[in-house]
Amino acid sequence: MASTQQSPEARELSLVGKVELRIALANTDTQLQDLLNTYLAPLLLKLASEHRAVRDKVITICHHIKSRIQPPSIKLPVSALLKQFKEHSHKPLVRQFDLQYIQQGLSRLSRSEQVDLLPDLIHGIARTSTSSLEHASQIFFLLLRVMTQYDLPPRESNQDRELQSQLQVAEEDADFLRRRFGDLILFNPTPTKSVPGLTADEYKFLDSEERPQTWDQKSGGGLNLAETKYMICQWLTSDIFTHDQRLVPALFASADANPRVSELGDDLLKRTLPNINLEDEALINVLFGFYFGGPVTSPARAPLRIKILTLISKSLLSTTFADKIVQLVEDGLLSEQVERIMVRGRETTKMRTAIFSYINFVARQGTGSSTRAVAHKLVYALKDFIETQGWPVANPGEDCALRGLGYEIIGLFLKAGPPELLQEENLELLRWLFRSLREDNSGNSTSVSLEETLSTLMGAFSHVEDRDVEDSLRQFLLEQMNDLDQSDNAAARLGKPSFSRSTRYITVRFANRCLPYHDVVARWVDVLALEHGSQERHEVIEEAKKGLDPYWHLMNQSWDERSNRSGDVNQPQELRFPDFSSTASFFLGLVDHQNLPAADCYQESPGSAAALQGRQPAACSAAVRFCRQMLVVEAMTASEEPNISINADWERKVDLTVATSGAARLAILKALRVAEESESKNHHPVLELLKASSQCFQKFEGSSPGFADCRRQCGEIFIELCSLGSNAFLSPIISVALNLERQTEANDPQTRALAAQAFGILATHERSHWSRVFDVLHGLQKTCQISSTAVGAQVNKIHGALLALGFFFSRLSFRRGEAHEENWFQQNFDQFLKVLFAIVQKSKDALLLDATFTALDQVALFHAITPEMISKYVSLEELVLKVANTAKSGNEKAIACLAHLAMVIEGKDESEKAYVKSIEESLHDLHEIKQTESQFAVGEALSCLACGWDSKALATKIDVEASVPEISKRYQSALPQIIDRTLEDCRQTKPSLKKAAVIWLLCLIQYCGHRTEVQERLPACQGAFKRCLSDRDTLVQESASRGLGLVYEHGDRQLKDDLVRDLVGSFSSDKAQTSGTVTEDTQLFEAGALPTGDGNSITTYKDIMNLAAEVGDSSLVYRFMSLASNNAIWSTRAAFGRFGLSNVLSDSSVDGYLAENPKLFPKLFRYRFDPNTNVQRSMNDIWHALVKNPTATIDHHFDAMMEDLLQSILGREWRARQASCDAIADLIQARPAEKYEKYLGRVWTLCFKVMDDIKDSVRVAAAGLARTLTGILTRGLESSASSDKTVATLKDVLPFLLSTQGLESSAEDIRIFALHALLEIIKRASAPTLRPFIPELVEKILGLLSTMEPEAVNYVHMNAQRYNLTEQRIDDMRLASVRASPLMEAVERCLDLLDDATMKALVPKIESAMKTAVGMPSKAGCSRILVSLSTRHSFVFRPHSDHFLNLVQKLIMDRNETVSLSYAASGGYVARGASDKAVIQLATFLKQKLYFGSGDDRSRLIAGELVQAVAKHASDRFNSFASEFVPFVFFAKHDSNDAIKDVFREIWGEHVGGSRTVSLHLKEILGLAAEHLGSSRWVLKHAASRTIADVVDAITGNVGQSMSTSEAETLWEPLCTALSGKTWEGKEVVLEAFATFVQKGPGEFLSKNNVADEVKKIAMREAKRQNEAYRPHAYAALGRVAAARKDQDFAVVDIIGSVIDQLTNPDEDAMDIDSGKGSQKDTLRDLTLENAIEALAPGVNLQGEGAYEFLDIVGKTENLKPVPTTISSAVFTASRDLLKRSLTEKVKLGFQAIARFADTLFEPVDGPEQLRKVRAGAILELSKVEMEADAKSEMMEKVTKEIEKEVSPAVKQELEQARLNL
Repeated sequence: MASTQQSPEARELSLVGKVELRIALANTDTQLQDLLNTYLAPLLLKLASEHRAVRDKVITICHHIKSRIQPPSIKLPVSALLKQFKEHSHKPLVRQFDLQYIQQGLSRLSRSEQVDLLPDLIHGIARTSTSSLEHASQIFFLLLRVMTQYDLPPRESNQDRELQSQLQVAEEDADFLRRRFGDLILFNPTPTKSVPGLTADEYKFLDSEERPQTWDQKSGGGLNLAETKYMICQWLTSDIFTHDQRLVPALFASADANPRVSELGDDLLKRTLPNINLEDEALINVLFGFYFGGPVTSPARAPLRIKILTLISKSLLSTTFADKIVQLVEDGLLSEQVERIMVRGRETTKMRTAIFSYINFVARQGTGSSTRAVAHKLVYALKDFIETQGWPVANPGEDCALRGLGYEIIGLFLKAGPPELLQEENLELLRWLFRSLREDNSGNSTSVSLEETLSTLMGAFSHVEDRDVEDSLRQFLLEQMNDLDQSDNAAARLGKPSFSRSTRYITVRFANRCLPYHDVVARWVDVLALEHGSQERHEVIEEAKKGLDPYWHLMNQSWDERSNRSGDVNQPQELRFPDFSSTASFFLGLVDHQNLPAADCYQESPGSAAALQGRQPAACSAAVRFCRQMLVVEAMTASEEPNISINADWERKVDLTVATSGAARLAILKALRVAEESESKNHHPVLELLKASSQCFQKFEGSSPGFADCRRQCGEIFIELCSLGSNAFLSPIISVALNLERQTEANDPQTRALAAQAFGILATHERSHWSRVFDVLHGLQKTCQISSTAVGAQVNKIHGALLALGFFFSRLSFRRGEAHEENWFQQNFDQFLKVLFAIVQKSKDALLLDATFTALDQVALFHAITPEMISKYVSLEELVLKVANTAKSGNEKAIACLAHLAMVIEGKDESEKAYVKSIEESLHDLHEIKQTESQFAVGEALSCLACGWDSKALATKIDVEASVPEISKRYQSALPQIIDRTLEDCRQTKPSLKKAAVIWLLCLIQYCGHRTEVQERLPACQGAFKRCLSDRDTLVQESASRGLGLVYEHGDRQLKDDLVRDLVGSFSSDKAQTSGTVTEDTQLFEAGALPTGDGNSITTYKDIMNLAAEVGDSSLVYRFMSLASNNAIWSTRAAFGRFGLSNVLSDSSVDGYLAENPKLFPKLFRYRFDPNTNVQRSMNDIWHALVKNPTATIDHHFDAMMEDLLQSILGREWRARQASCDAIADLIQARPAEKYEKYLGRVWTLCFKVMDDIKDSVRVAAAGLARTLTGILTRGLESSASSDKTVATLKDVLPFLLSTQGLESSAEDIRIFALHALLEIIKRASAPTLRPFIPELVEKILGLLSTMEPEAVNYVHMNAQRYNLTEQRIDDMRLASVRASPLMEAVERCLDLLDDATMKALVPKIESAMKTAVGMPSKAGCSRILVSLSTRHSFVFRPHSDHFLNLVQKLIMDRNETVSLSYAASGGYVARGASDKAVIQLATFLKQKLYFGSGDDRSRLIAGELVQAVAKHASDRFNSFASEFVPFVFFAKHDSNDAIKDVFREIWGEHVGGSRTVSLHLKEILGLAAEHLGSSRWVLKHAASRTIADVVDAITGNVGQSMSTSEAETLWEPLCTALSGKTWEGKEVVLEAFATFVQKGPGEFLSKNNVADEVKKIAMREAKRQNEAYRPHAYAALGRVAAARKDQDFAVVDIIGSVIDQLTNPDEDAMDIDSGKGSQKDTLRDLTLENAIEALAPGVNLQGEGAYEFLDIVGKTENLKPVPTTISSAVFTASRDLLKRSLTEKVKLGFQAIARFADTLFEPVDGPEQLRKVRAGAILELSKVEMEADAKSEMMEKVTKEIEKEVSPAVKQELEQARLNL
């Protein structure tokens, strides 16, 4: 009943007491452990009792338990305690004690037991943190300790996928772990207890003050921070964590300072990012939070900030965080905060570079609204940043690397920002940028960036809606152009920096891009840019010319703003030309440039063209020329004439149209009439243009080409306007004629001609001041009078005067009809004609003759002269002959003169007809002239001869207001005769006549085509032209082509269709119509094309016939004719694009034959790429004329074109094959893949075939096609979802690229292409697409490393000595070449894409490549792959490491040493991931097969290299299996070969080292050495012996370390065995170790009878050896052993005595050495004596007569004359030691012995100080010996004398001490 009445407290105390009793009664550790397993957890649970007494009792018991569980063998119930800890979260005291015992018991568990706790530790860890952060921290660290013991399964394996369920990791626990893992990666212990990125609580969680030993590895349970970070990064790769959970820790790890952690973090981040949605707003907020920090956290460190910036630079969503972006820039660039988180220098640059890269991303990729939101602040922030560095001139010492990028980003934000930011009224930012460009001197890269920035801003100004801003821009650009010339001087005056950069180029670009073409100010800027001519930069001039050209202005517009993308931009409605009035008013000074009105409101104001007076010639001529162009355009537009198409030849076409088109001239004439009728006609812009051109023509004088060109251009425009103007229009400027006399005397002949024509036009005006004109005429006549004697400059004056008079009299006659009958006219004209014909008859000056012919031509053309008038001075026949002879030289003036002379002959009688006929014949004879231009002049002359003024060639010759003369009846019969004769000439085979006739016929149709006579003969003309298309002469082809075009223009519809049908038949046919057109003189081949070998060549049909007859083979005729036919085919095709044919076909495609028969397009498309440039140009002309919309046409006929090309690519003709390759390449480019995808397979196949074509140019074209196909393929592969057809194509392409037709081709260009194509495919292909091909690719590429090595390398390798090289040096260079090879880059790219499945498939391929590799590069590449896989791809490679490590063992013994070393290095890397079994197997292979099993040095050296590689690259594996490697390394570092020994010594020194290591592995080392002591190979036997010796030295070498008995017992037998046997070189090392063993070994071991006897036996045996080199070491060892074992008699006196007798006997030479050299003999003798004497001291028995025996023996050295110093030193040393020994052993020496010692020591010594000091030391010991007084006195005197003689203080000190002793 008493028990039932117990209180709860008592019951609890009773239970606790029983447990206490049980624990107290436990006698053994096992019993205690069993009790604790049962009761410890329940006992600790009582700490939650409500009774204090119970809790106190439990605490007392816990103290008792703590004292009992000190032995580490006692294990605690950690699992139960951990479970209890998790279940009682509300009981802190219980949890506290649970944790104490858990922490104490965890380290006592085995590895497997700790691993078993892992699920319990992880499960619920997140909930633990909610109850107590301190407890959670402790559990977290316990978890880290256990995680280090866990072997993670391979990544993405089945075990990895099951890991989460196996470890019972809940999602909340994984999230907790990833957060704490991230904190841990950021963590670094600091005195301030704060880390960037962590809160105070987070820091405390990881480093609590209550647990200072947490990160102290030396304390029990402490962790290594670096290794822990690395370990958790490995855990993060497991399947426990999702990609989202991995991201932040991986990001932190990638920025860690530890390279191992950062490398793993980078790899993890790379694998994680593809699966992360960077457009998640929460994620971006988190990243910005880490970047900027928060209320309780400081910003992240700079490396992490850089990583964050890199990450958010891939997120478009991040660009919407306007406030964050602005803060990022302001904090990173402008605030002082950046100084607190960064180190100045490189890190600052990196940080700012990252900031600039991110804001660059924001500017380029940000949405419109987000960019506009930040643009204003960022622009001014960047502007402030640049100005803080110094602006516009950078401060000295500033890092301006980012300055240029800052300018670029400013430009991007200004362009993307709100328009008002840049388009402000004052253009502040634009002015700032322009000034920066001009004055910023921070480097060329900055100027390039500024130019790019300003180029970017052009788009922002291209659509300015605010007229005020546009006006400001105009004013600003004008200021830039006007101020640039004075900028340098102004800067100097203001004291500004002298550095200045021109901004003219960018100013002109702004004008061209930002202002419309019709803006007059923009065009004026272009004019100003041309002002300095050749002194200006080329790009400025080019840009200005483009600005004035409407075609280039259209080209400069964006493609999106242009609907027509063809080469011919024929869309005038898209381009608005400047208004002529506004342009002329502004250019010619009619408005004030300083007060610009709006662009479209240029009002006329009083002024004149004098505004151009201050400008340079280039600017003036450009202004005048542009105004004239605008006048032409406006005039044609007003008259509703077709506009001139805007293309690249627009400017030339304007000039050509005005010169040749009557409609255009009529339109201009109407414009001039409008100006004439204007109320303000005196200041009308047209008249001002006329004045300006006149003034510029008269103004610019000088000999420079620039002045002459400008004057000529202005003069031509002046003449053009004058010739089109009416008399009324020209009235205001007629006075100009009086000022032109000086221009007629200019040095430039063109200027004189222009001035003469202007004089003729103006001076003959009805309102001319005739009196003044007569004065001028008188002067000109006077000048001409001296023509017979003139030279030099006078000839120029006469030339100009003749021209002026010719133009004057001709125009005057034309204007006034019969006025020439007036006396004043007749007198002057007769005088002029007299001079004129005199020059014709007598002068030989070419210049005067030219002027004469021109003047005669003019007066004849305008009918100012008659045959009768000519006859007064010269016969007409003589004149014609004279002119014709001159014309034969190609003088076009003479040719024109000849034709125009015929126009004054009416042909009324036979004589006149004869004159006309003679002129015709003279013109016909001119076909011999070779100059093409002359033949066109002859053709024009024939048209005048045939039609007179009815010829269109004369339409532009009338330059005054007058009626055209009537047409003579003579011409009615002349034209048919001339054209018929010309048609007949076109059939002639004479090349020169045929060429001339075709040109003449072309001219006749062009100028006389409107005549009925020509219309009737158009079919005949068509036939003539068609036949000439196949002519060999290019000019004949062009003329025929143009002629057909003219025939087409003049013919009716039937004729047009027939012509087109004929042309298309000839165009598409493969037959040439040569039958019936060949004569003996017909040229079939070019001269030199078919040489005969004797200096001649086959050219004509007659040559072919002669050759066939000569060789007796008539078939040659047919062969050559077939060749000629083929030539004719392509010659015909070459002519198709010439001038007119393209227009013929173009017109027919609209409404004619081609509109219904479009089959021409496929062939036409192919012919555009013909190798013949003429054919190619012709076809392109036809294409552009025929095809108005190329894209639509090609799309419509795509299939037909492709089929035609695929048939032609394997055709018989090489040119067809080549053209097909180029055409296919062009056809498939810029086309959607769906269009050509079905043809790709065929194209690739045919391309491969053609790449092996016999014709080199075809192979080149095929290579170009292959490159195009490769580009298409790579673009398809870049897509993450490549089509099945793309992958199928890849299957076909890769084998080809890797075959003998690709990388293994004998042709270098094909190899280069194949390599480039392969690299591009590998570089651009997405991972899913390329992975199936990776195994085969890698195998092939490895083999190609050797195949593609130049043959010269092998030759040099084989003949290395001839070039003073070594094979090793060459191999090193080859190895470096392999590493830098693009093929290896491709392999690395393939490896980067590996996954587990691909790696599994790759293994046999790599193995095959390694086994079959022949060349050194391939083998080196194989080893390189193993290194890469082991380092960069360890996750996928680890499961296969064992296999490749075994393979390396098989291949390492290559005949090439470099290959062997490469495989050795790769073996070290592979060992990183190898299993324990594989590493052990490797160690066994190294030892048993390479080192001990082979008989050559090379194998042992390779073994060393492989061990070194393992130790260096897989140090953890090396240390884990130290018992396998360390003994072997220790053994091998004693090898006899120096190279081998050095390798192993390096391994030992860098990776092992220390005598304690020897002690640790003593048994293994001795076992290895003992095993090979009996080896039959001396190398191993000696190495084993040296190993044992080194072991002895290592064990006894440390200060304070003694040899234990067990060690001695272990060493004794191997040491004795090593000393047994005969002597060998180096055995002395073992002997010295033996002596050391005896000296330092344990006495109890050495005192054993058998050991002591063996010691004596060995010492005496070795001392009696007869090897002369060995004996000195044996005697030294004997002395050391004797000194150590004083209890034994080693017969030292007997052994040493006999030796000294032998060596000191001068009559004997018992000791001899092989060399026979006396010096070596004496040296060895002295060394033997020295060691022998020193061995006597410890070996003499002082109890007997030992001292006398010693003195007798050493006294024998006196027989050596002289006694060597070393022997004397040995005698003194031995004496000292013996005397010291006598004092130690308290042996009294006899009087005689003392005396003899004194005699020996006090003998005169004349040696070095060291010798005297040794002797003084011996004397000092002698002074301590007990002796009689007389002996002391005598000795005192001797010592005193020695002191007096001695000069050395050190020796004196010893002697003084000796005297004191005495």
